[in-house]
Amino acid sequence: ESEINSHWQSAAMIVRNRGGAEWDHQDIEWAQLDKTKMLGSQTAMAVGLRGILYPNSVIKTHVQTNVLTGSTKEVARTIIERNGLRGLWRGFFTCQVGIVPAHSVYVTALECSKQYIKQHLALQKGVGSRRATQLGSFTGGAVASLCAAIVRTPTDIIAQRLMIQGAHGSSTAYRNGFHAFRTILKTEGIRGLYAGLSAAVLVSVPFSAIFWGSYSSLKFYIGHSMSDLASAVEERRRNANDMNNLNSGRNRSSSRNMIPAAAQAEAAENQLAVAINPSTSSENENSTGILSKAPFGMWEALVFSSAAFLSASLSVAVTNPIDLVKTRIQTKAKTGRTAEGGMLAQSGASIRQHLW
Repeated sequence: ESEINSHWQSAAMIVRNRGGAEWDHQDIEWAQLDKTKMLGSQTAMAVGLRGILYPNSVIKTHVQTNVLTGSTKEVARTIIERNGLRGLWRGFFTCQVGIVPAHSVYVTALECSKQYIKQHLALQKGVGSRRATQLGSFTGGAVASLCAAIVRTPTDIIAQRLMIQGAHGSSTAYRNGFHAFRTILKTEGIRGLYAGLSAAVLVSVPFSAIFWGSYSSLKFYIGHSMSDLASAVEERRRNANDMNNLNSGRNRSSSRNMIPAAAQAEAAENQLAVAINPSTSSENENSTGILSKAPFGMWEALVFSSAAFLSASLSVAVTNPIDLVKTRIQTKAKTGRTAEGGMLAQSGASIRQHLW
């Protein structure tokens, strides 16, 4: 615990000082983490976020398979009319059965492979630290997604078929997730639980590689750009504080005759000490005026969230066509607005046949 805390203190992000602010972020290494706490908290967050965003997945699956058409709002309204609000969470618990182990595998593979590649490039190939971090993040994301896809694919297939069950074009009729598992295993064999795995890999591997590679780069560039804004805001705040202190000093001077001489002398000594050594003005500042403990604040949150949003948008834009094909292959829905599209889905057509 103390090791983690000390690393957080040393890994200052946007460091504020009397002359401005600068981005000085350092990643926490895998060896410095408490694996049990980290995996537990990461998995709990993944399950919680998946629960909140799950209706989006249900709507997306209906749209991609063409079992429902129209705008997002129209599709959501139709699902609720047919199945109630529960329809927006159909297959959720089945999905979580795969998410929990898959997320643990993903995080472990990501951190281990990222650290190994970064150290290999930096120590043996002489690659610069920032470049090695970017390449390590890119490759680590790809490896992590490949490992997680193998674990997650069977439950994804079951959950997606439950999502569209009962809709026009759906060819499935399952009572629950376990019944779906037994039926697929009986009628399609083990290959049925891994239908579209190649398409799933073609989605998740480039998505994760692009996301982590671009996130590592964007975090650096946005952090430096944000430092200028942070510096300006901090300077304005500091000037306002100085003005308030000046006004307070004027108010105190009017009642100086009420303060004992000893107290006046002590206050003067304290002011002189601050002038000589600025670090005495705050327990969080060192002798150079730089904050020795840079808390995770608004600026860091803006940097990380902006980098994540842009990286995710880029990843989705690149991989969405294959994601559509993957969903159609795995659900075996009578997809497509034409007879040809339905025949492709039912016959188990390849990725190339779906695209061309």
